[in-house]
Amino acid sequence: MRRPGAFEPVRRQDKGTVDVAISRDDRGSPAAAASSAPVVQMRFTRRMLLFLAVLLVGPWFLVGFLLIRSGPQQSKPPAAALVDSNETSLAEVSTGKPGPWGVLEYARISLDLPEEYVFVPPSDQPPIRWFFKGYSKERALEFLKSAALSAAQLETLRQAAWTEEADGAAVPPGDELILGLSPAARAKIYSLLVEFPQNSRQIDPVWFHRDLLDVRTKDSGLSDASMALFKRLLYRPTESPLSLFADFEPALRQLPDEPERRRFVKMVSRKKTLLARLKVDADSDTAAMANYWGIGGRRKDAVPLLNALRRTERSHKLSIICLLPDFLRDHIYSYAFPAAGPTAVKQDCFWSAMNALNDPPDDHFGDMQYVHKVLETDYYSILKPTQLCDLVFLTLNNGDAIHAAIYVADDIVFTKNGALHTQPWMLMHESEMIDTYAVRYPSNSPLKVLYFRKKSL
Repeated sequence: MRRPGAFEPVRRQDKGTVDVAISRDDRGSPAAAASSAPVVQMRFTRRMLLFLAVLLVGPWFLVGFLLIRSGPQQSKPPAAALVDSNETSLAEVSTGKPGPWGVLEYARISLDLPEEYVFVPPSDQPPIRWFFKGYSKERALEFLKSAALSAAQLETLRQAAWTEEADGAAVPPGDELILGLSPAARAKIYSLLVEFPQNSRQIDPVWFHRDLLDVRTKDSGLSDASMALFKRLLYRPTESPLSLFADFEPALRQLPDEPERRRFVKMVSRKKTLLARLKVDADSDTAAMANYWGIGGRRKDAVPLLNALRRTERSHKLSIICLLPDFLRDHIYSYAFPAAGPTAVKQDCFWSAMNALNDPPDDHFGDMQYVHKVLETDYYSILKPTQLCDLVFLTLNNGDAIHAAIYVADDIVFTKNGALHTQPWMLMHESEMIDTYAVRYPSNSPLKVLYFRKKSL
């Protein structure tokens, strides 16, 4: 006798059909009793069953075929790209000095601003104003006369709407005069104005190595006229290897439309940085290299990787991202999120440098008083950096700290050159980082460079 609610036995029919019967109660669950429960019968032909099987199984065969076919065409996964076993190398590669870190090679790259960070000042900005701290109008005009301005430019400034305040004098020079300055006049005037914080909106220079100018401006998409305007506004401070650009707003007002202005901002805001790779071959002293890169309890991770590369008896080039502490590895070549409010942590150079070996970061390092306290208690001064994560501090002649970075190896530092979210974390040659800050403090140049090491290392 059939058990109520059970699947009916399969009954084959003479015409190639299969009947299946199921009993259910009115709640939709298998019936527990009631032999009189209604029976639903479904009849399938063999052709229908074959069709259903194709529908169920066929897509999986198709997916497998596509995966196998597309496999060889896929690009390297990011992790594989960190080790290069080929003899090919990056363009314009330079080799660093050997040391306990091994031998590093560097290639220059330029980071673009994220598209959502590109800010074009609105057209209704207040006029540019030059502020001369501690100067009267007459003294400021005497200085401007010494800057080799033309007679017409000097007369324009004499007739301008000067404002004399308790702590200095200010003048709106106008876009026409600003755009018409000679490079020598611009360099002399801006070398003074850049030292006064009241001019930070007007003059916050972006630096370019003259020999690498074409690399920084490559593929910008700017028109020839826009590029010519940019190059005409470059200036060179005395005894500096850099060319500077500071006239964002006057230049943007000369450009024809919003897309061109956005391209201009992106191009000028590019940041030059370095890719660094460690050479590892059968002759490498991987024990010394592991000791260098494995500070802070990470030697256990460095040894297996370096030894594995050495044993292959081939030359490998390993991205140093694989060997950096967590904080550096997680932040390098990236941009911070914009601050969410006035109480948000300031992720500036000091916060970044002091957190190099912290996971998670200590947000108290957004407070300079806390930075000084920890520096005095947990660090000691050294003559020069020789170990990964030594601190590099730049100070003015009066002892004020203006920047901090992390020593990586050779002459390379990990740095964030400013508190704004438009400044990425990146690698630089130490000398170039110093030049970047020296142009902002010309009367204090050369800046003092101090080095510190954590006592626990």
